[in-house]
Amino acid sequence: MHRPLTPREHEVALAMIRHAHTSPDEQERATFTEEQRDSWDPPFPISPQQRIAWEANLDEVVVTNPCDCGSCPSIGMRPLARVDDESSDDAGGLGDFESRFILDAGVDGCMLLLFIGDDSPSYLELAPSDEHKVFSEFPPPERIRF
Repeated sequence: MHRPLTPREHEVALAMIRHAHTSPDEQERATFTEEQRDSWDPPFPISPQQRIAWEANLDEVVVTNPCDCGSCPSIGMRPLARVDDESSDDAGGLGDFESRFILDAGVDGCMLLLFIGDDSPSYLELAPSDEHKVFSEFPPPERIRF
């Protein structure tokens, strides 16, 4: 079963699309060992056209699989047209994509990631750094550090 994004989920994903960058950035990557550099893709510049497309596609997504870990509000998403397509066996989230970007930001006590798969938001993740902390919703956009 799918549902629309909540206003907070939409606000956070939109802020990520407009302001977040791929990880690691050039400064962070400069501190990597050679082995780390070999295992991570270099920073990828995001064009204004990509951000515009991702923002437009955000309005088409629905939540398909909320995380059930009990400590985060993370959600998998898919465009509604793909959810209703019976030939599509991928319900959203971390599936196979021809192209994928991971946008990175932070909030106190958490890592915040937005996965973009095939030019559409596919997973919004809030990962607590303390396994004993529970977050029931995403933070307001003004608390996000880009």
